[in-house]
Amino acid sequence: MTIEDLDKIDRVYRNPNSGHAVLVITDHLPWDVDEGRHLELLQAKVYRQLDVIESGEIAEKVPFVRGHPFAIAIYSLFALSQDGRNLVDRLTRYPAGMGVELRWIHFDPNAAADKPSSPN
Repeated sequence: MTIEDLDKIDRVYRNPNSGHAVLVITDHLPWDVDEGRHLELLQAKVYRQLDVIESGEIAEKVPFVRGHPFAIAIYSLFALSQDGRNLVDRLTRYPAGMGVELRWIHFDPNAAADKPSSPN
């Protein structure tokens, strides 16, 4: 699954350090091609993940998340554009009000697997 599969949860895992149930959004799209569509897809995907959390749908589909705080991690293959950064900054504030942490992570497949870079 990817950012384009709006109604799919790309991956879910429980972070053993924080205890968060983390919903992963996989963003493979470049920012220099159809940036407007990319922004729309990212926003829609984050909102859909929040809907899944708020409705309890995620706990029905993935029982191991019950009783854990939630986080959404956006793993992006490409560095954010300025508009992408602005969107992520805005999106980070919204779920915080719901008690959900949102994090953007630049996933560089050429870097060490255990050291993703993150501006937040």
